[in-house]
Amino acid sequence: MFLSSTRLSPAPGRRAGEAEIPAAGKGPRAIPEKTMMQARSLLFLVCAAWPWLLVPAAVADPLKESSKVIWIDQRRQMGAAYEDGRKIMEFPVLTGDDETTTPPGLYRVLQKVEDYFSRKYRVPMPYSLFFDLKHRRAIHEGEVPPPPLRREYATHGCVHVESPYIERLFDWAEEGSTQVIITGWRTEE
Repeated sequence: MFLSSTRLSPAPGRRAGEAEIPAAGKGPRAIPEKTMMQARSLLFLVCAAWPWLLVPAAVADPLKESSKVIWIDQRRQMGAAYEDGRKIMEFPVLTGDDETTTPPGLYRVLQKVEDYFSRKYRVPMPYSLFFDLKHRRAIHEGEVPPPPLRREYATHGCVHVESPYIERLFDWAEEGSTQVIITGWRTEE
């Protein structure tokens, strides 16, 4: 099912370009046209890329499915660790951009390597938590510039986390069972 908007003349008190979508028991509510287009695009991408997400909410809720979850919000450039549904740690991150993406998705920590060295980029990647072995994408120790400068920098698709957060995250995460959820895109900044 796709979200749709109506292009009628605006109702009293509404601006042009706002769609009217009925909300259960509350009458029409205004949703900006841009928001509707973004929601439609996101729904299409999610359904096309991950059809298995179209399951009952209780089964699909990763915080209920796994006791340990690492959540990366690319739009905010922040990460969080959850255990049994409770946030135990929050930390700044640096991810890829539109040229060297960190693809949103649901992953697992597949491999932990404390002292990994990238032969491709010829750099150390300490405390690597690999979530994509095919493309060698990992959450690992790396520089995270302060927020005003963060827009100017990007990774090659990995997720950088600074000390002391990455050491705690590395020790806490479990290979094979800790879920990694990456949401949003850097281009939404």
